[in-house]
Amino acid sequence: MSFSVLISVYRKDNGGHLKIALSSLIDQTVKPDEIVLVVDGAIPNELRSVIDNFKKDFEGTFKQIELEKNRGLAYALNQGLVNCSHELVARMDADDISYPDRFETQYKHMIKNQQLAVVGCNIQEFNQYPGDLNLFRSLPCGYMDIIRFSKRRNPLNHPSVMFRKSPVLQVGSYKRMPLFEDFYLWIRLLKAGYRIENLQQPLLHFRIGNNMIGRRHGWSYLRSELTFLNTSLIERHITFGEYAIIIPIKIVLRLMPLWILKRFYKHLLRSKQI
Repeated sequence: MSFSVLISVYRKDNGGHLKIALSSLIDQTVKPDEIVLVVDGAIPNELRSVIDNFKKDFEGTFKQIELEKNRGLAYALNQGLVNCSHELVARMDADDISYPDRFETQYKHMIKNQQLAVVGCNIQEFNQYPGDLNLFRSLPCGYMDIIRFSKRRNPLNHPSVMFRKSPVLQVGSYKRMPLFEDFYLWIRLLKAGYRIENLQQPLLHFRIGNNMIGRRHGWSYLRSELTFLNTSLIERHITFGEYAIIIPIKIVLRLMPLWILKRFYKHLLRSKQI
């Protein structure tokens, strides 16, 4: 089983969270053949120490890419991707925790379904420790359902995906689209005819922190979202009719009082496991 794991780290990441995230790679039932970690600019000593200690556990399979200055997520991931030795690449964020069987499950699914370019999975959100919120983000699983869903919302949980390197490179990899780099990649893959699926089971603990919803609120986020939607319209991923419906909804969501938006996310966009 040959695959790489791609991670990007920058100065605002938390050293303790990174240590837990990297430890979840050690605990995998099927361990990666290669870990490519991109250091996006200068980082504090705490992060540097965590990375240096982790290298010892993956000696010979750990590849560290150093960027002299912070260039942003899209650039960092592209630099990491071209340094991945294997066709299959799993994404991982610096503060999330993979379930022990995540890579094994996704790898087997990709090998069984050679036509797939990307497979994601559902996620369990947490704040301080896994399971503390009992909230899950569930997404459509099938290809056609994902196409329909992608006209309104991001159809994949980015840090949960495993993809084939060649199709991603073929459509231009990650492009600059602040806050929407991954979503923009997915719609370009779909437009090019590549198949995307999600696994129904959760395979990743996703750390939301105290201000996750706050970061998706206000004029700054709305401007980035409108830029992305304008691009989606220009590149014909959505029709003008769909655009005309989506825009006012997004404006209301991003500018409504934050407490209402938090309730909207919790009660309408997330599920609880009984």
